[in-house]
Parts: sequence; structure tokens; C-alpha cells
Amino acid sequence: MKATSFITRNLWRYLLLALLFLGALSYHLLAVEFRFPYWFHLQKNDEPFILAEPGLANPAQPHIVTFLSPRTIQAGLKDGDILLSVNGRQVTGTGIYGEEVAASRPGDSMLVTVLRRQQNAPPKTMSFSVPLDGSTWPGWQAEIYFGALLAVLPFFCVLLGFWVTAARPRDPRAWLVLALMLGYEAFFNSAIEAWGPWKRDLATAFQAAAVSTLSIWLLLFGIYFPEPFPATSRWARWRWLKWVLIIPLSIFACGGVITALGELEKASAVRFLERLPAVLRLIHFVLIYLAVGSAIFCLAAKYRAGVSPDSKRRLRLLLSATVAALAPALLLFLISAILGLRLERDFPRWLWLPSYFLLFLFPIALGYVIVVHRALDVRVVLRQGIQYALARNSVRVMQVLVTVAVFVAAGRLVGNTSRSPIEKIALFAVGLGVIMGIRRGADRLRGFIDRCFFREAYDAERLLSELSDQVRSIVEPRSLLETVAARISETLHVPQVAVMLDAGSPFQPAYVLGYESVSDVVIPQESATVKVLRSQREPLRLYLDDQDSWLNRNSDSTAQERAALARLGTNVLLPLTAREKLLGFISLGAKKSEVPFTGNDLRLLKSVANQTGLALENAQLLAAITEEVAQRERLNREVEIAREVQERLFPQELPVIRGLDYFGGCRPALGVGGDYYDFLALPEGQLGFAIGDVSGKGIGAALLMASLEASLRAEATRAPDDLALLVSQVNHLVYQASTSNRYATLFYAQYDPARRCLTYVNAGHNAPMLFRRQAGEWSLTRLAAGGTVVGLFASFAYTQDSIDLKPGDLLVAFTDGISETMNATEEEWGEERFIESLKACAGLPAAGILSSIMQAADAFATGAKQHDDMTLVVLRVTE
Repeated sequence: MKATSFITRNLWRYLLLALLFLGALSYHLLAVEFRFPYWFHLQKNDEPFILAEPGLANPAQPHIVTFLSPRTIQAGLKDGDILLSVNGRQVTGTGIYGEEVAASRPGDSMLVTVLRRQQNAPPKTMSFSVPLDGSTWPGWQAEIYFGALLAVLPFFCVLLGFWVTAARPRDPRAWLVLALMLGYEAFFNSAIEAWGPWKRDLATAFQAAAVSTLSIWLLLFGIYFPEPFPATSRWARWRWLKWVLIIPLSIFACGGVITALGELEKASAVRFLERLPAVLRLIHFVLIYLAVGSAIFCLAAKYRAGVSPDSKRRLRLLLSATVAALAPALLLFLISAILGLRLERDFPRWLWLPSYFLLFLFPIALGYVIVVHRALDVRVVLRQGIQYALARNSVRVMQVLVTVAVFVAAGRLVGNTSRSPIEKIALFAVGLGVIMGIRRGADRLRGFIDRCFFREAYDAERLLSELSDQVRSIVEPRSLLETVAARISETLHVPQVAVMLDAGSPFQPAYVLGYESVSDVVIPQESATVKVLRSQREPLRLYLDDQDSWLNRNSDSTAQERAALARLGTNVLLPLTAREKLLGFISLGAKKSEVPFTGNDLRLLKSVANQTGLALENAQLLAAITEEVAQRERLNREVEIAREVQERLFPQELPVIRGLDYFGGCRPALGVGGDYYDFLALPEGQLGFAIGDVSGKGIGAALLMASLEASLRAEATRAPDDLALLVSQVNHLVYQASTSNRYATLFYAQYDPARRCLTYVNAGHNAPMLFRRQAGEWSLTRLAAGGTVVGLFASFAYTQDSIDLKPGDLLVAFTDGISETMNATEEEWGEERFIESLKACAGLPAAGILSSIMQAADAFATGAKQHDDMTLVVLRVTE
């Protein structure tokens, strides 16, 4: 039913495709017939010369004789002669010349009248009797070369284009591939003028349209294949810039078709087009190269922007093949245009023939990327068609035939009266064994065919079965959902997957793949969808446009519910259940191939969903068990939690502040620490920075650090001018969030680079040191103004102070773990040694100073175990 609906919806596309296929196939067969008549045992004349085709891209010229055969040259014709008449018929179009060649027999002569231009003399009209040669076999080498180039490779392009489009008739990219392949098929001239009155007109229109629009299709190919630029990408502007090239190229293409038809039938009618200014011909030439170059540029840009390995691999192959295929030919075309030469006449064959063969590297690579790397999902069509028709049915026929043969043979042997009953029973048993073996062998043979020729479909079953087993071992819910969604999407080529979980009341997206924004989609608990999934506990197909669908027939369904499922593009719903409870469900969109989900797909997906539901419940149970274990193993758990909290507290990126070089670092003593530092990007280019030391260790210190960070960032975001009030607010918030025996020292400052002014509040922290070098001597200023620690009192009135900084000033904030570093004899490093080490490395960058201080402290400690965290913040004013 679904397949029939698919064909009905695409009937007009298939009719159009069939007409195009008949036309393209007829063109190709006629072209091969006229290029290689001896293949068909036909007697046809080779054209004694070729008439140059002006077109919009070439100078306005009459019918010029070129590519002369040796006997034509012996008859007296010269390259560049202007053809006037053939056998007394005035040449008003190339069709006259083609008719006379086609009407003659091998060995006949053709009377040719030409106008020959001469230097320092007026043009001269001359007549020659030109002998006609029949088409002869050129030899194996030339036959292989030109047979492959003019017959085999173009036919491959035809088959590739129509096969891809037949597999995906609703995909614009498939029609784009077809347009490209038709351009490749018609790329080489096929002596169309000799085909006959109406065939030559149709063939000329087809050939001219296909070739003149080839650059347009290449440009669109670069933009949209295998996937278009994302709408939010900075490259998305190519969707508009493409028209700058496509519109004029389309106009030139229309002119090219008109000119080609006019030159064929009545050249004088289109002579006005050929007399267009040379600048227009130059513009056309440049536009073609710009379009091809833009296509290559787009492929390269998408390759650089690609995120998935599969996408980058496809784009790398396409980009390499496109450059390798087009670059040599484009370079030769450009050189011949600049020098005013004809490629096949004035360049050696060893140069232009390989470049022509390289052109077909592009369609070959394109076919490889489509079929093997799934740029377009067409292999499912191959499996459903060829596999069923040629593989499975053939195996079944063989199985039936062999089984019948075994029955007949066994019957004759059993019916032999000379054999004993025991022998007959044994023969009967052997016959049954052979039949069973045939059945098993046939099943293995079908599996072998699947693995060898239809690996994708075979792997789908294997991969989903493996996934069903794999999810049992995943205990983290997010990782579980990501794995399940990604593997289903990859295996069945479903671009849109949404996992909806019970969020207390409605079901909401917990993980989505392939959507831009569906975070606000909700499915209520009382909805018809949830009720059906909860009662049936089976995968549900969903056809929103089918009035007989269970959703449209259900009286409980609402317009809001149907709209939500429509936004998800739901084709299949998979319930996630455990112990009679519906934990959630998975919504699957349509397959890329538009092929409906099969019964086997649903069976495998049900297994995956069942195991996912159990794994999800196990993850929830494990979280509860882990929480209990955490209470029993408090010390170990505190260390782990505090370490995670501390890692999140420390800044990961440093805001760029004009005229300031700064860096910070913390080294916990026991894996978790109570030290804290932070950098905040403030409005108007200002920098806020903080350093603190939380009392105690373990989980309590980590929680207080989290509260301190959250409070400070919340207050600093409001960017108050009064830092004393800010720290007072932080003190109050930390006091409310902590126990009575918890507090923290804190130094907070804001630096204004425009005024080089540092405003600060020191809440009970080790006073940071400001070093300033004057007249070769260092001066030291300690920043101590502020008040007591935060979190100890419900309220406290802090004071703030400011200091102007100068280029070269060095500000160092630290915790007591630095100055109180101890060696093996429990001797403290002390602030004096700390200060001397700072002076020694003051000329280094901030990061270098921090590293040097840590090394100096370690050198003093000589390996002794430290019992306090070491935190350091260094700021250097550079301008």
C-alpha cells in the first residue's frame, strides 16, 4: 500500500524521466552509430572536414573549414577556407553539408566551393573535387581509446544519472546529478548535421542545451551536493550569490541553443547573435570559469566546515576528483582560447586525449560516492529490486529443482525391488537428510548474497542486533540516548530522531538528532499517543495524512498533539517501557530513501527499544543506588565530587583585555581543593578577577566554592560601581547558603583598561602584592583594604580602594598554599623567598611567571608532600 502510494505520488516524475531516458538513449545510440558505423556493419562516409561552430563564445565567422582529412588536403582545400556550396547547393547551414555527406557513398567525390582569403590579395572563390572515404577500423589502440571515450564512458554517465533519479525521484539533488550526466554525455561533437532533417534538430537542441548549461549544474552541484550549506552557516550567502552567475549563464545558454539551431538550418537568421561585441564573448568565457571555480570553492568550504568523518570523507573524494577531472581540460581550453588555437588540431594527441579521459573521473568518483559512501541513499533500491529478482528468487528456484531431483532419485532407489527393506529405509533417511541440507545451504547462499552484494541491508540487521545487546551495558542516560539515536539514524538512514521522556507531567525531548529546534514540543500524559503506546507497547506506524490512521480516528487526539507529531515528522513511534511503565518513546522520521519501514525493521527496532527501556530504568536505579553508596563511602565520593566542582569553577577561556597580560592556575594538594580563582569579562572591556580560599576540605568546601562562584558571578553581572556593596551582597548570599562554621577568604577586583585603574575589595584574603620598578629598584604595595571573610556574618560593611596601574606593573594574588610550601624538614618557603622568586622572573609573560613560581616552590619542597592547595593569579600591565 505504501509502495503503491509512493509510485502514484511520483507518477509524473517517472513519466518525465522515461521521456528523458528515451531521448538521451536515442541520442547516444545515434551518436555511436555515426562515430563507429563499422560496429553495426554500416557503410557511411567520414566527413572530409569539419565546419567550425561559432556560437556565442567565439568570434562571428562564416562556415570555416577545419580538421581536414589527408585526402581533402591533397585535393587542394586548406584550413580556414570559407565553405560556400557543396555539390552546387549553397551552404546556408551546416545541415546542407551534412545532407550531402550522408547522401554520398564511399568512393564518391563531392564538389566543394570555398572562399579563400589571401594575404595582400582579395579573397578568391575556388572549387575542388573532394574524395569521400568510407569509415574504416582505425586499429586496436585508437579503437580502445575512442571507443571508451565516445561510447562507453558517456553511456556510463547516462546510466548513472537515470538510475540515481529513478531511485530518488523527489530529491532535487538526484535531478542535479542527471543534468550533470546529460552534459557529460553530449560533451563531444557527434556529426549531428548528417543525422537527417528532424533528428539533427532535436539532437542539436539537446546537445547545445546540455553542454551550455553544464557550468550552471556544476555550480549548483558545488552548493547543494551532497548536502547544502547549513542555513546558519557563513557560507549560506552562496544561495544568493549563485544567481549572479546563473542568470547571465542561462541567458548565454539560451543564445547558444538558438545559435546552434540557426547554424544548422539557416545561419543568416542568427548572424546577429554571432556579431555580438567581443566583450560579451569574453564575459561568457569568464562566467563559465567563475562558475566552475565557485563549484570547487564550495566543495572545499563544505569540506573544511564538515564535522562528521563520513561527510568529510565524501567531500574529500568529490573535491579531489573534481579538481583532478576538470583542471587539466580547463587549463588547455584557456591556453587555446588565449592563443587562438584549436585544441584537437593544434595540440598533440598525447596532451589533450588524457585530459578528455580525466574529465570522466568526475562521474566515476560521483557514482562511487553515491553508491559506496551513501551520498544519496540508492542502494536500498538496488537491494529491493535486483536482490529479490535475481538473487533470492533464483536461489529458491534452484532449491526447488534440486529438491525435486532428490525426491525422484530417492523414489527410484526405494522402488527398486532388489533392495532390502533396511536399505530402502536408509536411502529414504539419506534423501530426507539431503533435502534438509539443501534447505540449509540455500539459506546460507542467500545470506552470502546479502553479505557480498547488499552489505548495507545485511549490516542493518546485524548492527541493530548488536545495539540491542550494547545498550544493556550503558548506565549513563545521556550516553545511552545518544548511542541509540545515532545508531538507528546511521543504520536505517533516518535523519530525524527524537527521544521523548517523561518529565514529570508531559513527555519532552531528552535528545534529538536532525532537528533545528523542537525543544518546546511536548506530548501530554493524557494524549492519545501516550495512551496507545502505554496499552499496546508495540512500535506504531503513523501516517498523519491518512484519515484512517489510528491517530486521526482516535477521539482523544487533539490538534495540538497532531501538530507536535507533525513537527517531529513522525513515521514510527517506539515505546520505551520497563516493568509495565512507559518511560518515554522514540520518534523516527522518514527514511532518506523514502522507503517505508519494513516489518523486519520494526521487529529489530522493538528489540532495541525494549533493551533501551530496561537500560534507562537500570540507569535510574543505578543513580539511586549510587546515591546510597555515596553516603556510605562519603570520603571517596566527596573527593570526586569536589574535584568535578572545582574543575568547573576554574575559567576555561581568558577574555582578551587590551593592555593586560594575565594568567591563573591552581594545583590542589589532594585532588580536591578549597582554593578558587575566576576571571570575568565585564562591560566596556573591563576585567573582573577573584581569588579565594574556602575553609575546610572535601565536599563541604566544594559546595561553598560553588555557592561563592555563583553569587559572585550573579552580582558582578549587574556591573555595579560599588564593589564594597557587591562583596557585601556576596557575603550575605554565601552566609545563607553555608553552615555557621563555613566561610571563605576573598579578594575581588575590577580593572578598567581605559583608565588603568584597579578597584578592589579584600575580604580577609592574603593581601595581593603590586610590584613596581622605579629607578632600577622594586617597590612593593600590598592590597589589603576591605574587611573580614565572607560567609561568617549575615551582613558586613566592606570598604573598597582603588590604585592606578602603570605599564610594567606586576600584580600577584595568591593563597597561603604558595607561601607556606614546606620542605622535608617542615621549613616554610615563606613570603621573602616567594618575593625574591617573583622579582627574578618579573620580565616573563604572566603564564611564564606562574610556571616559574610553581617550579621554585617545588624546588624548595624537594618532593615533600604538600597539605594545602597552591593557587596563583598573575597580572602584568603591558601598555
